[in-house]
Amino acid sequence: MSRDIVVFTLHKSASMFIHRQCEILCRISGIAHHSPNDPGSGLDARRLLTDKTLWGSRHGCFAPVRFFVDIPNVENYDIVLHLRDPRDVLVSMFYSYCYIHAGAVAADTGYRREVAARGIDAFVLGKSSQRSREYPGDYGTGGHVEDLIGNLARRYEDYLRHLLGKPNVILVRYEDMVTDYGAWLGKFMTPFPIADKRALADQWVREAPRLFPKRERDVLEHVRHVAPGDHKAKLQASTISRLNEIFASTLSTLGYE
Repeated sequence: MSRDIVVFTLHKSASMFIHRQCEILCRISGIAHHSPNDPGSGLDARRLLTDKTLWGSRHGCFAPVRFFVDIPNVENYDIVLHLRDPRDVLVSMFYSYCYIHAGAVAADTGYRREVAARGIDAFVLGKSSQRSREYPGDYGTGGHVEDLIGNLARRYEDYLRHLLGKPNVILVRYEDMVTDYGAWLGKFMTPFPIADKRALADQWVREAPRLFPKRERDVLEHVRHVAPGDHKAKLQASTISRLNEIFASTLSTLGYE
């Protein structure tokens, strides 16, 4: 019997793509897929964070979980930790928050329009600081459980403090997924009990042009950028400098410049 698997990641890090991949990998592996994205899964964010009886009562693969959860007996799980440059995460958050993600308040109206008017630089600095709660609602930002998971800086810190470097944790990066999908996939698939991982990986690599089409238009036209380094084009130099200070340890540990 294979060990249970948890795939941790963050919003705006291709988490829906990971959801779909895990769905297929679980089907091939013959194990259950437990995803917060599935209606009726009972895996809403607050329950994941507070219901300790959940873990151990279900078996298979839990993916994607978009914030650190203190899982009982976590050493008995195989963990995949998929992370993205936090500066690019924040940029993508802004466009989802203001224009793209569906929600109770229509895109580019109400406080979503007010946030857009304040600008992307104010948003990314707010979301990575104690001012994070100034941005209400949940448009891909995790705001509905922000009292439990904290601002974006804390979410990275929790991952690095509690998971990174543990023998049962595999670290993969969004940037490697985009630039070298085959190598990324080889690591990502490691805990899944699949007989011929290489053949499956080769097949998916051949399909990579369809999985990662070139993006030419701006996300304001509802096309999401996949290439790394988008923050360099979207943020002021002073904002990037401040983010570099806030995320200094994270950027260094994960190998970002």
